[in-house]
Amino acid sequence: MSDVVLERFRNTLFWWLDTLKGSPIKKHIIDISDTLNNFETTKIKREQNLIKLLKHSIQTTPFYKSLNLSEKDFEQFPVINKIEITENQELFKSSVFLNKKNITRSTSGSTGTPFKVLHNTNKIYRNSADTIYFSELAGFKIGYQLWYLRYWGGLNFKNSNFKNWAQNLKPIEVINLDNERIEKLIAQIKNSSGHKGWLGFPSAFEQVCKFLDDKDEKPIDANFKSIIGMAEGISAYTKQRMAYYFNCPMLSRYSNMENGILAQQTPNSEAFQINWASYHIEILNLHNNEKAPKGELGRIVVTDLYSYAMPLIRYDTGDLGAMDFTVSPPTLKRIEGRKTDTIYNTKGVIVSSFIMINSVHFEGIKQIQLIQESKTNYTIKLNCSGDFKFKNQLIEKFKSFLGDDAVIKIIIVDEIPLLSSGKRKMTLNNYITQN
Repeated sequence: MSDVVLERFRNTLFWWLDTLKGSPIKKHIIDISDTLNNFETTKIKREQNLIKLLKHSIQTTPFYKSLNLSEKDFEQFPVINKIEITENQELFKSSVFLNKKNITRSTSGSTGTPFKVLHNTNKIYRNSADTIYFSELAGFKIGYQLWYLRYWGGLNFKNSNFKNWAQNLKPIEVINLDNERIEKLIAQIKNSSGHKGWLGFPSAFEQVCKFLDDKDEKPIDANFKSIIGMAEGISAYTKQRMAYYFNCPMLSRYSNMENGILAQQTPNSEAFQINWASYHIEILNLHNNEKAPKGELGRIVVTDLYSYAMPLIRYDTGDLGAMDFTVSPPTLKRIEGRKTDTIYNTKGVIVSSFIMINSVHFEGIKQIQLIQESKTNYTIKLNCSGDFKFKNQLIEKFKSFLGDDAVIKIIIVDEIPLLSSGKRKMTLNNYITQN
């Protein structure tokens, strides 16, 4: 049976099984599409969903019940974070769902803080619908091969071989992803027919691109319909080279394990389309819980409209972003990653992580990491293919972003290690951590 025939079979089987359950995923997709494509006219529906969640949390969770809140006073609800939830986990669980069929999602992410949340059945269906909807926007459909580069050692990702086959999932471990494994991966892709999609960590895609560059490869005709980077920022180099080699635009997805897909780029825009259908998103001031001035960088705070087993209301993701209110619906025009990944110049002004793309102009750099050690001291770690001859030029380039009074030290390393999550940080702020 050909790959294309199997694609259709998998697609038909998925929707047949959904129909047997009463079409919960299909109904959610219709609702997501209606909300995002008719944003102004669905305002009342979105407000009702928020009020319904707030009322549920006040009535059924010990944490919110104890605060004497009203579902009509959303901004009076406290801003919460991972640490607060972890230390008071039982207080955030809804009594209505304690004995129901829930799924535990766990992550340490980039923070190293173990974190678990409960997802009720309807939340699981909603996440599936979000994934299908936003994947289709990128060009991917159920049944296509999904070549998925990520860390597969976590408890959330223990798929059986049969489930991988049924989902047409090709899991690729990013830990110890060396040239030998990349070469085998490319050979597998070339020998596989059918429609395909890439999904995974941009740092792993960058390794693939650099391998192909070193081999002076031509574009690969492998029928890729989508390329989505997640969990990390995407450099201009990676975005351009992935599009070149696989003849498909690369998009960035903003998501996390505890919520789901929060926003995603579209093929024709660098802005992130926010998933207003499933979440209410705020941008709050960096130093307090007031709203950030419109268009300015702030903390991304999320209210999950479908998480009922363990409501996450005004949840501080730890990420920074800026929203564009000049369009409808508003989009995220900028996502900077976690506060502990954010670099400040010597005057205390946030510097965009995109300064890191300047490393592509210096021959021999395989990996780079910028660390802020104090207000004016920085370390650049380099993993190079040979003797790096451009240290002074690299320092001057980064001084142009960080300040003329920046003290920059370069350290040559054999490898910039991955986090336990399988991600690799390009920026790290030890100065914020210390303070």
